[in-house]
Amino acid sequence: MNEHKATTGSVTFDVLGPIGLICIDHPPVNAIGHSVRRGLIDAIVRAESNPETKVLLIVSCGEMFSAGADITEFDHSQGEPSFQQMHTKIESCPLPVVAAIHGLAVGGGLELAMACHYRVTHKNAKLGMPEIMLGIIPGAGGTQRLPRLIGARAALDMILSGTPISGPDAKTNGLVDEVAAGDLREAALDFCNRLVAEKAGPRPTSKRTVVDAFDQAEFAAALLRHARALKGRNTQDLVIEAIRASRLPFSEGIAIEAALAQKSLASRESLALRHVFFSERESGKLPGASSANVRQAQSPAIRRVAIIGAGTMGSGIAMTFADAGLEVLVNDNDPAALIRCRESVQSTYAFSVKRGRITQSLADERIRRITSCSALADMAHADLIIEAVFEDMELKKDILSKLDPVIPAPRLIATNTSTLSVTELARATAHPERVLGLHFFVPAQASKLLEIVRADRTSRESLSTALRVAKLLKKVAVVAGDGFGFIGNRMMLDGYWREAEQLLLEGATPAQVDNALENFGFAMGPQRVSDLGGNDVGTKARIQLVKRESRPDPYFVVADRLTEMGRLGQKTGRGFYRYESGSREVVPDPDVISLIETLAAERGIKRREINDQEIVERCILSLINVGAMVLEESIAARAADIDVVWTSGYGFPRHLGGPMFHADTLGVAHVLERIRHYHETLGHYWRPATLIERMAADGSSFEDWDKTAPAR
Repeated sequence: MNEHKATTGSVTFDVLGPIGLICIDHPPVNAIGHSVRRGLIDAIVRAESNPETKVLLIVSCGEMFSAGADITEFDHSQGEPSFQQMHTKIESCPLPVVAAIHGLAVGGGLELAMACHYRVTHKNAKLGMPEIMLGIIPGAGGTQRLPRLIGARAALDMILSGTPISGPDAKTNGLVDEVAAGDLREAALDFCNRLVAEKAGPRPTSKRTVVDAFDQAEFAAALLRHARALKGRNTQDLVIEAIRASRLPFSEGIAIEAALAQKSLASRESLALRHVFFSERESGKLPGASSANVRQAQSPAIRRVAIIGAGTMGSGIAMTFADAGLEVLVNDNDPAALIRCRESVQSTYAFSVKRGRITQSLADERIRRITSCSALADMAHADLIIEAVFEDMELKKDILSKLDPVIPAPRLIATNTSTLSVTELARATAHPERVLGLHFFVPAQASKLLEIVRADRTSRESLSTALRVAKLLKKVAVVAGDGFGFIGNRMMLDGYWREAEQLLLEGATPAQVDNALENFGFAMGPQRVSDLGGNDVGTKARIQLVKRESRPDPYFVVADRLTEMGRLGQKTGRGFYRYESGSREVVPDPDVISLIETLAAERGIKRREINDQEIVERCILSLINVGAMVLEESIAARAADIDVVWTSGYGFPRHLGGPMFHADTLGVAHVLERIRHYHETLGHYWRPATLIERMAADGSSFEDWDKTAPAR
């Protein structure tokens, strides 16, 4: 080892002439856990004792500077040295300390950089404070140092949005001192040499003052700018309180920040958001599988994808894979459908260019990746085939049966069905072990969620491949068992939406139901969603259901009657609501109210006034109850998987943690009591799930259920 080089945990220290080089190497994201904090302090102490060292440069190995704190430390004492002790050591260092930022510097990573005296960033770096997305405030000086560097107004917007800014923007607002276009380390070393030549000293951020001040109106305006993203949230109030404290002397402000940070960590909102965060990472793993087993099961890489069906879903799936850099072949036996698919792809990318989301050259490149064909034989060289035709069991089985002589046996075949039995579909093939469901959501290219449906004979290799496909597409993946509607649609069609329709028959209006559930926190109410996607889509799925299973009347009698009447939603200008030409704004329609009244009278349902509280309680409890049945039937392996499905794909508010986490928040005993109440007053379909009855009896929770999930 070089006599000047030393290593402490995840940090190395080396001397390059007058520059002390400190390197963080803590893969995969250089999280600033205990070993990094200890190593940084030890490196600074070593540098201070070395008379050759005139300036310190902190860099990181890997793809990023630092993704922040180790969030697994949030639920227990972090141990010493703390973040504040580390920052104090950096700021009080008699040598100037420079941070060289590449990739990401977010959360605690940016707080580390701000504690340094100078900052150099690469032009492609992203710097941000995303803590609010986990329901917490920056608790390591972020709310105190950021306003001192860029001003309170800009700091408040940056923290409330949680969105990172670019290297050049960071230079413009004063967050960094210099932007490197080429090699960052060379630029940072040059910057350090200039500091030495200029005999520049330390420049502690904490010694600066906040140059701008906020009044109450400006705080209100900032909240209004971020109101949509923070709907139903409370963390923003703590952020404002902390930003206000930045006007105080640093020692006072940092103490207030620390107290507010602890308050945010203990909040139900933060617990819910962190639950979803960790659940999304667990949902992408095979239940009961070790990482070694998954590695052994991996199959060859996916480079070419073939999609059968050039409709709305097929077009969206094609763009999803083109966005990920894959070659895509779209198959359809209708030439007109292929033309419409091409036009849809071009118009979608043109809109993205117009909105500034992508460049024209990138749009052109993605369009070129998508080609079309009319013969199944043309797909022989595809690594993955996705069937995405209409939701019709016989049609899908016919298509799948024709793939065996065309597609070599090891290659994966997926169906995009949203409700049909994947096990039954797989029986149409000679190799059912390579068949599974890939349930994309509309619009496929923009939706986060991907349900991966395991049929009875789906192999572990096929599941492993599907999970890698989801990662490639940057989707949140959840593995579901095979059953009507899988996880999300089963809970929607037998729980949440079913109850919303029942409430319409009993006296609520579509607007009242939608508004009540949107005020609860859903992104969009059920009737608005149905009109957006097309009422006929649900009707077709229920027709397929009736062929296999019955549901007692009334079961979506309103939506199915609207479909019969041609009131399909936005695409026809009429559905549960009316829509003016070219507008997506809903207009309540008296004709729909009259229809609902007629359907209720035919069934002897006495209509009454229904308040918003009852609407929310019934819809959410029915969702929870069917969710418990999904767990009982092993359609979902974990309650947390259900929470991921509903927060990622169905608009359930993330800050409430998903339906099953919310059930634990309410208390399972309370949930059972209210379900029994509705069972007595509304009938058999409100029968409590056996799992909920068992949990209430033994005082357990859905969190407790998940603790035993790997063993099931």
